[in-house]
Amino acid sequence: MNQELINTLKKLDLTTYEAKAYLTLNSIITGTAIEISKKSQIPRAKIYDTLKTLNKKNFIEIKQEKPLKYTVIPPKIAFTQHKQELIKTLSKTEEKLIEIHEKKISQIQAPVWLIPTEEKITNKEIELIKSAKTKINMRIGFLTENELELLIKTFKKTKQHVKIKILANKEIYTNKEKINIIQELQSAKIKNLKIQETNLPFVKLIIKDKKEMFHIYAKQDFELKTPIIDSLMGVWNLYEEVTENYDERFEKQFKAKERKTEKIKILK
Repeated sequence: MNQELINTLKKLDLTTYEAKAYLTLNSIITGTAIEISKKSQIPRAKIYDTLKTLNKKNFIEIKQEKPLKYTVIPPKIAFTQHKQELIKTLSKTEEKLIEIHEKKISQIQAPVWLIPTEEKITNKEIELIKSAKTKINMRIGFLTENELELLIKTFKKTKQHVKIKILANKEIYTNKEKINIIQELQSAKIKNLKIQETNLPFVKLIIKDKKEMFHIYAKQDFELKTPIIDSLMGVWNLYEEVTENYDERFEKQFKAKERKTEKIKILK
């Protein structure tokens, strides 16, 4: 019997016997308890309770005949329901753990961490955007390869009530490629995102919900105008007073850029 399939079925809250019985019934479609016991090698003393529980978990149906007949519920139907329940359970657990984590981490003295390497920095960026509850403010002075594509994909998955504001340099270089980040983000048509052009140094900043901020620094290859990847370093900061101060400065700068943009439109 396929042990890999049994292990996978056990992840759907099935016991080993239940997984074996369900796997067996998929191969014979319907059968008596004795037939299922023989084919699955489940002891007769255990087979009736196993099948009864499988029925309660909506993996099989029981036909009231003599002897009782057990019919498999097709995986496409059975799995859909159980996958949805599993996803709901995982989502609730994730939300509770995030809440516990955020409450406790804010109590730690000197909550500032250095995060090295491109992969870890990118993961932290995406994590902050995904976990935002009210807003994300970003300054983008440079991008790494494929980062813009990943950011757009993540932005599109944020909830509509999470407001995203971005101040960015108009042109950014990655691997000798010039990107017009303003144009790219506007053409992505992300409803809860606003972007304004400005002149920024070679640095990135993410501010999440006025509670966390993440600075990303890199040395610049002045000839190629690209970041030197090996020099990337992120500073994750959970000092709320400091973060609120940066957020206020960001909002003032963003509003000023919006007013300037509107004036230019009127003059045109």
